[in-house]
Amino acid sequence: MNDPLLRLDDLHKSFGGLKVSAGVNLAVRAGETHALIGPNGAGKTTLIAQIAGELRPDAGKIFLCGRDITRLAAHKRARLGLGRAFQVTSPMAGMTVLDNALLAVMAQMGSPLRMWRPVRGEAAMVEEARAALARVGLAEVEEEKARDLSHGQRRQLELAMALAGRPRLLLLDEPMAGLGPRESRDMVDLLCGLKDHYAILLVEHDMDAVFALADRISVLVAGAIIATGTPRQIRADAAVRRAYLGEEDTPC
Repeated sequence: MNDPLLRLDDLHKSFGGLKVSAGVNLAVRAGETHALIGPNGAGKTTLIAQIAGELRPDAGKIFLCGRDITRLAAHKRARLGLGRAFQVTSPMAGMTVLDNALLAVMAQMGSPLRMWRPVRGEAAMVEEARAALARVGLAEVEEEKARDLSHGQRRQLELAMALAGRPRLLLLDEPMAGLGPRESRDMVDLLCGLKDHYAILLVEHDMDAVFALADRISVLVAGAIIATGTPRQIRADAAVRRAYLGEEDTPC
């Protein structure tokens, strides 16, 4: 079997006396959508920050495409193929949708920041930015300001910015956060369309979305992975039901 696209080996992280990553081992395979779930306070945000390069683990290693990236800066991880979308949307509100996507293309290419209008004269960069917007359904609003988009559209724009970085692995932190029922269904449909093209590590509280999207699921409780398996295996795991899904075992 090929090496996983992302591998976490025995990650540990503490803040004072509070251990938030307690020997985490996790692997995301090429082409799979792997969901990371767990109760509030389980350590998901801290784990994602370590993968993204915003926090350095106290011990353990992180590998991306077989390369040790444990001490690599966040922007260098992005250029190796790690695309990140945040729980709180982060596009530049006063810029157009297209210019936000262009910003992501420039960052991936390592281009120096320049005035937007001259950059629009570079056909290859504009084409790549527009392709990312088209993938998420925003081609028709490319000249609108990001601040004028609906919340759901802003989440789509953030996803387009992650795609514009040419990722091999998408790190999605609660893409359903703040979405209404219809917007959530649209986001699930959008992510389903991306599954065949990108590996995805999905952190999400919406269990309907998780079970609709995930090929495998890992459950994080108190900083440790207590189970990894297919959605069916996770649903059937008694320890997961007790620790997270809120179900008690009942006698047959």
